[in-house]
Amino acid sequence: MTFDQLMGVSGIPITLLFFLNYAFLAYVATYKLRDIQSYFPHSRFVASHRWDADTPIILRAGKLVLIWSLPVFESFRRLDPPSMVDVKNFPRRLRCWVVIPGYINAICILWAACIGLWIFVKGYF
Repeated sequence: MTFDQLMGVSGIPITLLFFLNYAFLAYVATYKLRDIQSYFPHSRFVASHRWDADTPIILRAGKLVLIWSLPVFESFRRLDPPSMVDVKNFPRRLRCWVVIPGYINAICILWAACIGLWIFVKGYF
């Protein structure tokens, strides 16, 4: 198998992982989001996107991605200084529900970008 074929075939499991991760994100957004948001009482970002029972699942997943950016990126914490204390008090038992799906999404998107770049460089389109 050549490297070109390997790059092309690697898109299949990455796409499958991306959609499985989105299903996991939907589970977390449905059953854990209210508990996760309760640990960010001072954050303006989280307060502006509080959980509502009528919110569609895709918007709940977006709220979870917003919460993922607070513990991961320090620049987001600097934009919202009260959230710095909230991030320090965020429990480990809930941190994995937020951080792991965010990292999996980031890896899938970066790998898809690498495949797209490879297709562009090789001129396969």
